[in-house]
Parts: sequence; C-alpha cells; structure tokens
Amino acid sequence: MINMIKRLIIVTFLLSIVTTGCIGEMTVEEIVKNTQEKYESVDDFKATMITITNVQGAEERDEMDISIKRPNKSKWVDKKRGTIIVTNGEVLWEYDAKKSEAIKTSLEGSGDMPDFDYGQLISSLLINNDVTLVGEEKLGGMSCYVIEASPKKETYLTRQRIWIDKKYWFPVKIEIDFGDFKSSVEYTNVSINSGISDDEFEFVPPEGVKIVEPEISLPNQLSMEEAQNSVNFTILNPSYTADYDFIGANIGASGKSISLTYTKEGKILTITQSQEKHPLQNAENVSVDGAKGELLDVFGSKMLRFDFNDTEIMITGTMTKEELIKIAELIK
Repeated sequence: MINMIKRLIIVTFLLSIVTTGCIGEMTVEEIVKNTQEKYESVDDFKATMITITNVQGAEERDEMDISIKRPNKSKWVDKKRGTIIVTNGEVLWEYDAKKSEAIKTSLEGSGDMPDFDYGQLISSLLINNDVTLVGEEKLGGMSCYVIEASPKKETYLTRQRIWIDKKYWFPVKIEIDFGDFKSSVEYTNVSINSGISDDEFEFVPPEGVKIVEPEISLPNQLSMEEAQNSVNFTILNPSYTADYDFIGANIGASGKSISLTYTKEGKILTITQSQEKHPLQNAENVSVDGAKGELLDVFGSKMLRFDFNDTEIMITGTMTKEELIKIAELIK
C-alpha cells in the first residue's frame, strides 16, 4: 500500500514538470494553464528524489536517482537497497544486488508504455480539488510559490501542498496528507531536457548474476456460456469493442462479478460487471448515453464506471476517452 502511494506521489510531481520561464504574480488558474501549455516540451528529466513517509509516528526516508525519457524509457536507482529498475521501452530489468538476481521482462506486445500526461492530470487538480495559492517561501535557497489543494469530495487524501520554484517553474517539493499517513517528496540535482542518451536505459547484468525471465499468463478463461451459467445475473455484451477480440471471462471470488477480457495487438480491454457498487474517487464526471459515468486516468490506463439498471459496469483500457464511452453506450 505504501509503495503504491509513493508511486502516486512520484507521478504527481512529474505531472508538474515544465520548462524554464519567469512568472509574475499569477493565479492558480494561470499557473495550471501555463503548465498544460508547456508540458509537451519536456523530453527528459533527471534528479535525485528524496521521499519521506510518516505512518503513525514511524518515519522512513528513501533516496533514489531517477532518469526519465519520453515516451517510454526510465531508470530508478535505489543505492540503499541496492536495486535498479530500468526499461528501454522493449525490456524491463529489475536488478537486486543483494540477491544477485535480475528479473528480465519482455514488453513486446504490451502496447504503448504509459506516458506522463502532465496537462490532463494537472487540469484534474482544479476539477477535483479546491486549490489556492497560499503564499511564498524560500526552500533550499529558491523562492517558491506554495499551492495547497484540498479534495472537493471525501477521499483518502486530505490535503496536498506544492512548492513551485518561481524562476524555473518547477515543483521542488510536495507534501501529501492522508490523515494518519503523511508523505513528502523533494527533488534535488534537477536536470531537464539535458539530452539523456538512450544508453542510460540499457542494462547489462554483472557477471554471475542469476537472470530470471518470468512467464506472464492470464488466469483460466471461461467461455461466455460457461460464465453465464456461473452467475445469477444476466451478462451484458458489448456490440462494439473497437476491434478487440473476446478471449474469455473470469468470475469474481464472491460470485457477484464477472470480467470479460478482450485483446488486440497485445493490448487488453476489460469489461467488469458487478452486483456491488464501487464508486471511483477523484474521477471526472462524463455522460454515457445520457446517464452519469465516472472516468479516471491512472498512468495512461483509463477506467470508466457507470450503472446499467442494477448492474455496475467498469471498463478498463488504454484507448481514448471517446472510444471507451462508445463501447459503454453499446453494451446491452
């Protein structure tokens, strides 16, 4: 759980990376607008990331050297734990020096790697939160604007505070309050658009290291007829799937839900139908054939939730918002 939250914090920081440029007295809306306009110009990013987590008074400090090159290359080096996670977009390596082991995973057929969509996610900051520019502070010798965001709806997040360097328009620190769990991330030794070589994202295991290549497979799949005989509600079928092919269904552990799985060129589309309700937190409200729907974008994968009569439907995939809604509107 903590590792997942840390990743969310990391991505929240990366959302706000923009190119250099001076700013004057600006409103939060103007800051967001400029971020959305300029995020496209960030090609690569390099920094030391310091993460501090505090759970019920127990504090943990982590430090990682990170390198990111759009659209699909990244490297994460944890010197304290002796681990490296690196991908060149085709292969993912997870190296553990203490175990003398390297896990190699092929990304072939996995579709496009998620890109950091700074513009869309920064925009959602204003949609889902009450955001204010609370003042200015000095941080590590840098003059910063301090922005505070509080969610409009009840969620696991209670508050976010972001320090943005006034000179370079860069978030040098963020604090997130989850109530009894708090975390902060601070970037040092920052370099943007320095022209990181592709060689940075290649990995050659040291001699003598054990190389593990795990097999990735989907759970046992049921036919549509087998699935229908296993649940006590009528399974709804989509008449449009954006050319994704049905490969099978899975029944939830409670027997009250079913997931239909479709594939196309290595990409996966999942349509889950349930008799239980699971609202999405901090989601964008959308219309599905005139009914209320909820859309959430997580690391490039989108989730669309809506109700059809007494059935909750959740569609997950990497396609566009418009395609997801089209699939949803043609489920009967």
